[in-house]
Amino acid sequence: MPAKTYHDKPVANWNVRDMLAYLGDEHKRRFGVDYQPFGTWAAERGQLGNWLGTAKKRGKYGAEFTKRFIDVCLAEYRPTRDYPGINFGFMVAYMKRNFQTVQLEVMRADAAAQNQAEEVDEDWL
Repeated sequence: MPAKTYHDKPVANWNVRDMLAYLGDEHKRRFGVDYQPFGTWAAERGQLGNWLGTAKKRGKYGAEFTKRFIDVCLAEYRPTRDYPGINFGFMVAYMKRNFQTVQLEVMRADAAAQNQAEEVDEDWL
Protein backbone atom coordinates (compact mmCIF):
# COMPACT_ATOMS: atom_id res chain seq x y z
CA MET A 1 0.00 0.00 0.00
CA PRO A 2 1.48 3.42 -0.93
CA ALA A 3 2.58 5.80 1.81
CA LYS A 4 -0.08 8.37 2.68
CA THR A 5 1.87 11.21 4.29
CA TYR A 6 5.36 12.62 4.07
CA HIS A 7 6.12 10.97 7.41
CA ASP A 8 5.84 7.58 5.70
CA LYS A 9 7.99 8.34 2.63
CA PRO A 10 11.66 8.93 2.01
CA VAL A 11 12.28 12.60 1.22
CA ALA A 12 13.35 11.70 -2.33
CA ASN A 13 9.76 10.59 -2.99
CA TRP A 14 8.04 13.70 -1.65
CA ASN A 15 5.70 15.62 -3.93
CA VAL A 16 4.29 19.15 -3.70
CA ARG A 17 1.52 18.07 -1.31
CA ASP A 18 4.09 16.44 0.99
CA MET A 19 6.34 19.51 0.97
CA LEU A 20 3.41 21.81 1.79
CA ALA A 21 2.37 19.49 4.65
CA TYR A 22 5.96 19.54 5.93
CA LEU A 23 6.05 23.34 5.71
CA GLY A 24 2.75 23.52 7.60
CA ASP A 25 3.96 21.22 10.35
CA GLU A 26 7.29 23.02 10.69
CA HIS A 27 5.54 26.38 10.88
CA LYS A 28 3.35 25.23 13.74
CA ARG A 29 6.33 23.69 15.53
CA ARG A 30 8.82 26.54 15.06
CA PHE A 31 6.65 29.65 14.91
CA GLY A 32 3.27 28.64 16.34
CA VAL A 33 1.36 29.95 13.30
CA ASP A 34 -0.29 28.40 10.26
CA TYR A 35 1.61 28.32 7.00
CA GLN A 36 0.45 30.83 4.40
CA PRO A 37 1.53 31.01 0.74
CA PHE A 38 3.49 33.73 -0.99
CA GLY A 39 0.59 35.14 -2.97
CA THR A 40 -1.84 32.40 -3.93
CA TRP A 41 -1.81 28.69 -3.15
CA ALA A 42 -1.65 27.98 -6.88
CA ALA A 43 1.50 30.11 -7.23
CA GLU A 44 3.10 28.43 -4.22
CA ARG A 45 2.29 24.96 -5.57
CA GLY A 46 3.62 25.97 -8.97
CA GLN A 47 6.90 27.21 -7.58
CA LEU A 48 7.35 24.06 -5.50
CA GLY A 49 6.44 21.98 -8.54
CA ASN A 50 9.18 23.71 -10.54
CA TRP A 51 11.72 22.77 -7.88
CA LEU A 52 10.45 19.29 -6.99
CA GLY A 53 8.95 18.13 -10.23
CA THR A 54 5.49 16.80 -10.91
CA ALA A 55 4.00 13.64 -12.36
CA LYS A 56 4.44 15.16 -15.84
CA LYS A 57 7.73 17.01 -15.61
CA ARG A 58 11.06 16.71 -13.90
CA GLY A 59 11.94 19.33 -11.28
CA LYS A 60 14.99 21.55 -11.34
CA TYR A 61 16.42 20.44 -8.01
CA GLY A 62 14.49 17.50 -6.53
CA ALA A 63 12.90 16.93 -3.16
CA GLU A 64 16.02 16.35 -1.06
CA PHE A 65 17.70 19.57 -2.22
CA THR A 66 14.45 21.53 -1.82
CA LYS A 67 13.87 20.23 1.71
CA ARG A 68 17.44 21.07 2.71
CA PHE A 69 17.03 24.59 1.31
CA ILE A 70 13.78 24.99 3.26
CA ASP A 71 15.37 23.68 6.47
CA VAL A 72 18.27 26.13 6.20
CA CYS A 73 15.88 29.04 5.57
CA LEU A 74 13.60 28.05 8.45
CA ALA A 75 16.55 27.77 10.82
CA GLU A 76 17.81 31.21 9.82
CA TYR A 77 14.48 33.04 9.85
CA ARG A 78 13.66 35.14 12.90
CA PRO A 79 9.94 35.95 13.20
CA THR A 80 8.82 39.52 13.72
CA ARG A 81 5.54 41.02 14.85
CA ASP A 82 4.66 41.89 11.26
CA TYR A 83 5.98 38.65 9.75
CA PRO A 84 5.55 35.80 12.25
CA GLY A 85 6.10 33.14 9.58
CA ILE A 86 7.79 32.57 6.26
CA ASN A 87 6.87 30.81 3.03
CA PHE A 88 8.60 29.15 0.10
CA GLY A 89 8.10 32.12 -2.20
CA PHE A 90 9.80 34.41 0.32
CA MET A 91 12.64 31.93 0.73
CA VAL A 92 13.27 31.85 -3.01
CA ALA A 93 12.90 35.60 -3.48
CA TYR A 94 14.78 36.91 -0.44
CA MET A 95 16.95 34.10 0.93
CA LYS A 96 18.76 33.04 -2.27
CA ARG A 97 22.11 33.10 -0.49
CA ASN A 98 21.01 29.86 1.19
CA PHE A 99 20.56 28.25 -2.22
CA GLN A 100 24.28 28.52 -2.88
CA THR A 101 25.13 27.30 0.62
CA VAL A 102 22.99 24.19 0.14
CA GLN A 103 24.34 23.71 -3.37
CA LEU A 104 27.92 23.68 -2.02
CA GLU A 105 26.94 21.23 0.73
CA VAL A 106 25.44 18.86 -1.82
CA MET A 107 28.41 19.18 -4.19
CA ARG A 108 30.86 18.48 -1.37
CA ALA A 109 28.83 15.50 -0.15
CA ASP A 110 28.67 14.12 -3.70
CA ALA A 111 32.42 14.58 -4.14
CA ALA A 112 33.14 12.85 -0.82
CA ALA A 113 30.89 9.95 -1.79
CA GLN A 114 32.63 9.71 -5.18
CA ASN A 115 36.07 9.70 -3.51
CA GLN A 116 34.98 7.02 -1.10
CA ALA A 117 33.63 4.91 -3.96
CA GLU A 118 36.93 5.27 -5.84
CA GLU A 119 38.90 4.20 -2.75
CA VAL A 120 36.75 1.12 -2.40
CA ASP A 121 37.31 0.28 -6.08
CA GLU A 122 41.08 0.50 -5.62
CA ASP A 123 40.95 -2.01 -2.75
CA TRP A 124 39.33 -4.55 -5.03
CA LEU A 125 42.24 -4.39 -7.44
